[in-house]
Amino acid sequence: MGMGGHNVPIILDNQGIRKLTPKECANFQGYPKKYILPNITDSNLYKQFGNSICIPLVERVANNIILALEI
Repeated sequence: MGMGGHNVPIILDNQGIRKLTPKECANFQGYPKKYILPNITDSNLYKQFGNSICIPLVERVANNIILALEI
């Protein structure tokens, strides 16, 4: 996703090279498929998801911390 939100992520699929959609970027970060994107520009969405953290990863780390503290 690049620095400062200026780079748009791309992917090679069966149709060729194309830009990822903001929704696809959200899904890669672990946001639910039913997540409703805020009504802002695509460039701002790319920037926000580029600055985001991977939700399932944070959940797993937090659960392991909880388990470690229960010892």
